[in-house]
Amino acid sequence: MKFIIRLLVVLVAIILGYEVIHLIWLRDMDGWAVLSWIEEVNENGPSSKADPEEVGAFSQVKSFDGEKSLFLIDILTLSSLAIAVISAWVLWARKKTTSRRRPWSRTFWVSLGTFIAVMAFALFGSFPKHTEISDEEWSKIVNDIRIGDVIGYRKEKWSARRELFAEGKATVIGYRLFKYGHLAIVVDDPEVPGRKALFTSQGQKGANLDEDIDSLRTHNWDSWRLDKWDRVDEARIREGVIRCQQKAGHFFGYDYSGMFSLWNENLKPEQISDFGDEYICSTVVVTLLYFAGFESDATPRQGLDLITPLQVVKAKGHFVELPDLPKVD
Repeated sequence: MKFIIRLLVVLVAIILGYEVIHLIWLRDMDGWAVLSWIEEVNENGPSSKADPEEVGAFSQVKSFDGEKSLFLIDILTLSSLAIAVISAWVLWARKKTTSRRRPWSRTFWVSLGTFIAVMAFALFGSFPKHTEISDEEWSKIVNDIRIGDVIGYRKEKWSARRELFAEGKATVIGYRLFKYGHLAIVVDDPEVPGRKALFTSQGQKGANLDEDIDSLRTHNWDSWRLDKWDRVDEARIREGVIRCQQKAGHFFGYDYSGMFSLWNENLKPEQISDFGDEYICSTVVVTLLYFAGFESDATPRQGLDLITPLQVVKAKGHFVELPDLPKVD
């Protein structure tokens, strides 16, 4: 029994140590520090063989935090857990028996109770979550967002934990592992002219245009812009959006095999019939861009290849010539 307690204390201490290091020193890392290598981009992708004038790249143009950071809650949670771990070690794990068991026992239960209470309140959304911003300030922000901008979503850790544990949304795990947990591209809604919609793919929805740029007001995000956007065929963007929704607008329209890097759909469609049925948020963006004439270095393979949102905006690419689409009578 003592061995199990020691093992649990050591494991919790390791997790606690990592959280403290990440909170203080690794806050600006591109994703979870131990998995950041996954988000590296292939330097020998298609653009490396293209002429310089044919190469395109993304640059970050805007950043916004619609969710409040809970730094004090982090400190309270970590400190109460640390005290509970130290108390547990003194009471049950170390070889030398303490002569002050009652104070240590009281300290353990108080700190453990504090940790559980704070976790419960945070997970069920009892603390403020959104940043207050006036309509005028928000208008200035959204007016700078253009068609073709790619939105990389970030999420505060407590928001991700709440959605994972309290709401059962498994897809938010990506927010705790990588720089961005979700990706969308701004497009003209084919059904509502003038509406700047966010084209993406989500679990239980598949490819969709359910949200527009005003929905960004309550999220943390960075917007990235592809240079030489005039080289992109916007008519193909429109047709690709329509086709993806037709084929993937159902529960199985989300690529769960691609989410776990097992297999990706055809990421390089040249004709409308080439689109697959299932995409994740990152692959639906690079697929749409390829169909419109931009091949990303983030998609050199189809199998055993996890394509993360950060890879999409970090990667260079090159512009390609595609066959004309059949004309509609």
